[in-house]
Amino acid sequence: MQREKNPFDRDPHTVPLIRFVLHSNSLADEILTQGNPSHRLARLNCFKEIEVIPLPTANNDLLRRFAENGLVSTEYYSHEAGVALRVSDGSIYDVISPFTKRLPDNFWEPIIRDSNVTLADLFASNIGDFLVVAATEPSLKCKVAGDNIITAEQALEIVRIILTAHGRFYITAGRSVNEGFYYLYRFKKLFMEFQYAWTVAVYAHEKGLSEKTYDYLASLGTRLEFICRAYDKVAYFSLRTANHDHQSTQLYHLVYFVMLITGVFDGLAHIIEEFYQMNIKRREDISLRMPESNKDRKSSTFYQLLQSKNANLYEFLAESDTQRDIKAFYPLRDSLQHRELPAGVQLHQNSETGKNVFELNSESYERLKGVPHSPTFIIRGNPRFLDPYPFIKWAQEVLVGLVNRVLSSIDWDSVCLTLPSEIQHKISASNESYKQGFGQLLGWAEEPLYF
Repeated sequence: MQREKNPFDRDPHTVPLIRFVLHSNSLADEILTQGNPSHRLARLNCFKEIEVIPLPTANNDLLRRFAENGLVSTEYYSHEAGVALRVSDGSIYDVISPFTKRLPDNFWEPIIRDSNVTLADLFASNIGDFLVVAATEPSLKCKVAGDNIITAEQALEIVRIILTAHGRFYITAGRSVNEGFYYLYRFKKLFMEFQYAWTVAVYAHEKGLSEKTYDYLASLGTRLEFICRAYDKVAYFSLRTANHDHQSTQLYHLVYFVMLITGVFDGLAHIIEEFYQMNIKRREDISLRMPESNKDRKSSTFYQLLQSKNANLYEFLAESDTQRDIKAFYPLRDSLQHRELPAGVQLHQNSETGKNVFELNSESYERLKGVPHSPTFIIRGNPRFLDPYPFIKWAQEVLVGLVNRVLSSIDWDSVCLTLPSEIQHKISASNESYKQGFGQLLGWAEEPLYF
């Protein structure tokens, strides 16, 4: 059976499922730094689904690290018929076809100014799915290479999306967990400030903290986990070859993703209102969204009370950039939930894989275009389209920053101090253990490499 060119379209039982070519010389410092994404990527070779092949290097420290992680070493080999990549396991891959009469004059030269990546390296990377380079490598901006050149952080994201889509949640080569533990870890890793708030809420439940605050926090945790699930689904179907089936599934999860985000905004507002006992009667008045006009803004009961009870949190939420990001989601949410669903289109711009994109109505476009990152996820023209994968990456970044800032600004310590000293010590110990790694708190031997 022919091997699919796009790893996301391959049979899940393909071995290896995906292959990365490491640009050894540009990544040397990163690979040798414990915990760095490149260091973690080099260790993924222990999973049968992942193959990592380093390009040639004379760096002995790097070669030792490769050997420790079970990686091969490589060298370029010139012969009468062309140039090949010779691998320490005995494999030989053609870099230049034997039928090529003459090497390009710039074959051993950088593909772009100040780059460490040569044309030979680019040709050699064709043995894999992606060429991984340093985050500062100029070749990342080289249009000739297309989307084939990525960073180690992007590579780990690709590994996470493809393995979890196929139900593989490995901690180490010899141990895996189920989907529930994976998403528990994932959401606690991203939304780091939730853990302390939740620990305090569990111990202070009905002992200084209201029932409603506990319930609102529990619902917030569920929504944050669901957002992680929806994100992974949208990402996976965005990276598959575009077709109508993938487009429908992609839209299904994208709609839920957007509605969950605005649900998180409302949930945070209710947590703040209940924690500070604002006693606002009308539910519609409890919102992170500030009114548009100055007159209505000054009469906002929620923000008036917040300013008097927590000035630092008020300043952050009232900031123009914060309000811009919060409000950016609502026209799209309102359209998806109450009015028309966007039409989907398949774009094939210099790509065999293509992408599914979705038409934006004028109201959604006008609000989203004000976001600094909008050029990465809005395809301008007539009509305008939303590119789902870069959109959810931006949205997740905004949400992670906002949730962590809000939860860390609420005075959970004041509640903790009302509890018996032995309970305070338990909360403190739990929090310190969490800071060492949530995997450790769960009793895992080590933190997962790609979660």
